[in-house]
Amino acid sequence: MARIIVCAMALALCTVTAQAQESKQESKQEFLKYGDVISGQVRAVQRGGEPVYQIVSDAPKAFAHRDACKSAAPKTFHLAETDNKAKTIRLKRSVGQKAEIVADEFTCTVPHSGDAIVTKWRFTGPPPKN
Repeated sequence: MARIIVCAMALALCTVTAQAQESKQESKQEFLKYGDVISGQVRAVQRGGEPVYQIVSDAPKAFAHRDACKSAAPKTFHLAETDNKAKTIRLKRSVGQKAEIVADEFTCTVPHSGDAIVTKWRFTGPPPKN
């Protein structure tokens, strides 16, 4: 009888421990916040005869601030603010390659599209030497 009680208590303790670990993992889920790094492949698409640059994230995260992107973590980030000549040159050189940017401001384009727009951003690190 004592063995049955000990086994039942051990089983209950294992269940509680597993539930606590699961809860801890859920609370550790990372969200994309202003100032975070987005990394992925750079691509250029033509819109109205002008190239529009995008980063396809290799590690999509849901937004920390809950705006229109409640349903899914955006995978494609459209890069606005490309009137800076140095940024544009660096983007052109990065097409087809992996790049990292710091996303200072971003928002959803359309909630269910899986796309977002980064309105203020900067590259991480110094420009590559070519």
